[in-house]
Amino acid sequence: LVRDKGIFGGEITTLSLPIFKNITYEPHVSMYVTEAFSRELMGTGDFKLGREGTDGYIEGIITDIRILPNTLSNTGIVVEKQVFVTVELALYKSNGTFIRRWAFTDNAIYRADVPNVEEYNKRTAYGRVSDRMARRFSAAILVNY
Repeated sequence: LVRDKGIFGGEITTLSLPIFKNITYEPHVSMYVTEAFSRELMGTGDFKLGREGTDGYIEGIITDIRILPNTLSNTGIVVEKQVFVTVELALYKSNGTFIRRWAFTDNAIYRADVPNVEEYNKRTAYGRVSDRMARRFSAAILVNY
C-alpha cells in the first residue's frame, strides 16, 4: 500500500501537524511532543509537513501525565521519579474523513534528588518519552499503510 512517498495508497504525502492539545496540568509538554513527532515524520522522508494545501492532518492530544516516586533514599527522600505520558493521535484526510486512531503510553525515570536540576531532568525525560512514542507512531503508520 505504500508508494515511493506517502501513505494510504500514496494519497497522503503532505501532512499538517498542529501543536498537540494538552489537557493535563503539566505546562509546555505539548512543545516536546509536537517537536518529536514533527522531527520523526520529516525524518522518514515519506512526508512533507505544511499548514495549507495538505493531503491530510494529524490531531494529537496529550491525555495523561503521571509523575510518581520511583526510588527513595534510606532517609525517605525521593531520589528518582517516573513520568508516564499518554498521547492519542488521529489521522484525517484533508476533507475531514477519519482514517485511523492510535494511542501511545511511555515512561521514563529521572533524578529528583537535587532540586536545582529536577526540572531540567523532568524536561529531558519528556523529550525521551516523546521521541520513543514518535518512533513507534512512525513505524505504526508505515506498517499499516
